[in-house]
Amino acid sequence: MFLIHLSRTMAAVLVACTVLVASPAAAQSAFKHDRTAPIEVKAASLQVFEDGNIAVFEGGVVAGQDTMRLTTDKLSVTYASLEANADTGDIQHMRADGNVFLVNGDETAKGAWAEYDVVGGMIRMGGSVVVTQGEHVISGESAEIDLSAGTARVTGGVTSIFQPKTKKN
Repeated sequence: MFLIHLSRTMAAVLVACTVLVASPAAAQSAFKHDRTAPIEVKAASLQVFEDGNIAVFEGGVVAGQDTMRLTTDKLSVTYASLEANADTGDIQHMRADGNVFLVNGDETAKGAWAEYDVVGGMIRMGGSVVVTQGEHVISGESAEIDLSAGTARVTGGVTSIFQPKTKKN
């Protein structure tokens, strides 16, 4: 889904202890998408708490924005109030809990929970996170994804599997 972007060599990745793997294709695609696109949410149920400007979706939740899709057990959405000088219903923040799976093309991320700062374009994930891009796999305890820059950082007991490209004869 996101995951690979920053350094040009494996040594730089290891030295920096960040998980930002570079390749020209990854640098252009890494979880980058139009975060100003509409967000659509489908679920078995919806409960709205107007006092707190929160909507809670539960049961087979599927949320989409542009080319990115998120599935989860429960999704809490915080939206702008009338007094916030914003359009009514502008989504500010989303929190996904339980079986979180995020996908954008050949890039995926899964974990126990995720938070999406819609305005800032940042996603934080936690709980045994696994991030993939094609055949490359990186796992750790948590991840941060910058949707604007198309980068990700995985921390906490990081394990990486990078598949070398095979040469065609």
